[in-house]
Amino acid sequence: MNQEFAENIKNHIREYLPLEYQNARITLEKVTKGNDRTLTGLIIRKDDETVAPSIYLEHYEEQFGKGRPMDDIMKEIAQIKIENSLELPIDVKELENYETVRPLLAIRLCDPEKNQEYLKDKPNTACGELAATYRIQIMEDSNGTASAVVTNDMLNLWGITPEQLHHDTVAAENARSPVCLYTLDDVMSEIMLSVKPENLFEQTEPLETEMIPMYILTNHNKVNGAGVLARDGVLEKIGELLGSDFYVLPSSLHEVILVPDNGNMQTKELEDMVKEVNSTQVAPEDLLSDKVQYYDRAAKTLGRKHEKGLLERLSENKTQVQEREAKAPKERQKTKQEPSL
Repeated sequence: MNQEFAENIKNHIREYLPLEYQNARITLEKVTKGNDRTLTGLIIRKDDETVAPSIYLEHYEEQFGKGRPMDDIMKEIAQIKIENSLELPIDVKELENYETVRPLLAIRLCDPEKNQEYLKDKPNTACGELAATYRIQIMEDSNGTASAVVTNDMLNLWGITPEQLHHDTVAAENARSPVCLYTLDDVMSEIMLSVKPENLFEQTEPLETEMIPMYILTNHNKVNGAGVLARDGVLEKIGELLGSDFYVLPSSLHEVILVPDNGNMQTKELEDMVKEVNSTQVAPEDLLSDKVQYYDRAAKTLGRKHEKGLLERLSENKTQVQEREAKAPKERQKTKQEPSL
């Protein structure tokens, strides 16, 4: 980000704010967000505010470069601040008490390869080739959400282990938001026709399908819904419902797509499709990963599916031919020794 652009906004935004903000503290802060994106946040805080939202400026810098007047940008930023002053349901100091925090914990998945800087100071748990990180869901309503990421310093303050954090987070999420499994067709019907989809995860009997369908796995609110992958027992139950191993396509932070393995698909083909969609249709802040994973029911593992390359398949074919040729003379000799009628 151009520092001069950011400083200009910081130095002049007060001119666009109401009188009550004339003594507010206005600062710029560099923040490492998901997928190791470094963003510049503008923070406007009055004396009576314990927290204030960060208004990230990269979007406005891009618009300014495309010709949007600075006056329009300043007015919009001021309006965002006025309309989004946070009134939290709890005192931030209460977050030092783990018993207050425990029911508010939530999971957000990320790709550890794309989040090396982001994960340096945060506890995380492997979920196949992805990683579960943890947040405190302070507030969630029709206007949006307010959450805080859990750091290693917080774990030390609370005196708990990463294992306990994960266990308690799964318990909190199960109590707050059920796992939801929908067919892709039902989700499309909900979008276009407002028809509520059936939650197949609640079924106890295997699903009956005449073709290989695609399923959407998420949570009730469809916010950070991909995190349900990290909940205990979810993958095992889906394997029972589908009656097969299945691929997990990382659609976004908010959901994943499940595809039963019919024996005709290759991971590379599915990854090419995921990469195309991620690069053209998924916002950077919602991007989860390009890695297609595979759940093996027998091994109860989530990870990369080992698929044989051309050389490996040719080698296997050659071995099979050699084995058949070695058996052939013995079969002919046996046939010759047997008396005929």
